Formats: sequence, structure tokens, C-alpha cells
Amino acid sequence: MRVTVLAATGQLGQALLRRLQAEPDVTVIAVGRDRAKLDVLAGVESRVADLADPVALKAALADAEIVVSCTNARFVPAILAALPASGVRRLVMMGSTRCFSKVPDATATAVREAEAALAACPVPSVFLLATMIYGGEAGVVERLARQVRRFPVLPLPGASALVQPIHIDDVAACLAGAIRRSEALGAPIVIAGPTAMPYATMVRAVAEARNLRAVVLPLPAWAVRAAVGAVQRSGRLRGAARSMLRLLEDKAYDISPMRARLAVQPRRFG
Repeated sequence: MRVTVLAATGQLGQALLRRLQAEPDVTVIAVGRDRAKLDVLAGVESRVADLADPVALKAALADAEIVVSCTNARFVPAILAALPASGVRRLVMMGSTRCFSKVPDATATAVREAEAALAACPVPSVFLLATMIYGGEAGVVERLARQVRRFPVLPLPGASALVQPIHIDDVAACLAGAIRRSEALGAPIVIAGPTAMPYATMVRAVAEARNLRAVVLPLPAWAVRAAVGAVQRSGRLRGAARSMLRLLEDKAYDISPMRARLAVQPRRFG
């Protein structure tokens, strides 16, 4: 089995490589844009290609059999355009549950467009829609811990809104399941942690795990919407305003398809 991993030097790419390298029947081709970072990867063939460079990407995928993307869904159309005319047996692409948001957003639009492009592709495929990913030095847990360390009193829009974070190693397990299992192919699969929790609960759990004191001040939804309206009228901070509105949305999902089709039982956030 030859598996070409795109964005292999990122945190998710490296987590997937660790899993695949433990499987004796898998040959891994790691693709990334930074030769120095690729050279650090041991035991895999590596190829340099920026996903925004169609010529380099096409060369990197010339002999691909199974293609896995560990990067932003906005690159899916470029990946599909760079595939060889024959030989590719399966595509596994990463997306985001951002596509379910009702807040107008370029990222959500890119995920929806990627899903449509993948559905139109004749190669058997699956699109994994991840919720908030934690784990690793640059993950959401580390960012929250830094915020709480600097500002222990934390005004929080959407404090009661539900979130369902998934650990990066469980995301890698989902990708590995999508590579092998015939049940994985077909409709997009939401991948998330086992239980939804209020955002404030997640913040407090992060603080407690780091022996930090966190005082969460929930901001009412009406106040957040009023503030967003004022910002929008001023024409400033539009991206930040959209982020605040997204915090008010529940992000809770049924993961029975993930368990059944990918055979992954995600770990508890605690």
C-alpha cells in the first residue's frame, strides 16, 4: 500500500506518519513545501511541493495510489486537479465542521466547495469534517492555557455554547481508518470527541490541568450580538466579529458514523 501524505510536516501530518510507519505493509511518501522539515522525517520517501504550485504538486502525485491531505480544505480543488489520469485508488481529505456554521465565512465556504468538488470526483473518497482539534504545542489547549495565564479573569462569549474537541492523535487514527476501511468511503464523516461540553467547562478544565486559576465571565448572547452589530457598522474587525458570533453556536455532533465507519473510539477531553 502506497500512501502519499500531503502537508506531512505539519502536526497532523506527523501524527499520521507515526501511525503509518508502524504498519509494515505501508510505504509512505511525505509531501511538504519545506525541504529542511522533510529531511527530518525518518523512514519515509519525501517530495517537495507547495500545494499552491500546480506543476510541483502534479509531479509529487504522479505515481500516487492513496492520497491523504492533512491540510486546509481550500486546497482540495488543487489536489484533485493535480491527480494523475489513472492509478489513484482512494482519496482522504480533511475538512472542518465550520461548514455547518450559519455565520458567513470564507473558510466555511471553502469547505463546502471542497465537499462538492470531492463528490464530483470519480475516485473513491471520504471527507473528514473535524471539530476543534487539541493536542500538540500549537493546539487549542496551549492557546487557552497561555490566555488564562496572562488574563485569569476571562470574559467569554458563548460560555454555555457546546464544543466537542478531538485530540490530534484521534484525528490521525480517523485518517488511518479512512485509508484502510471500505466502510469509510462515501458521505462526509464528522470526527469529534466523545462528549459535547460548554465552552466554559473546557476552559476551566484546561486551567485546572495546568494548576491555573480561571474566572470565566459569561457574556450574554444579546450583548455579543449588539457589540458585533456596532463593529460591523463601523466597518472594522469584521473577522473578529464573525469569530464572536461563531462562539455563540453549539458545536455538538453525533459521532456514531465515525465509530462505525472509521472504528475510532475517541478519548475523553479530561
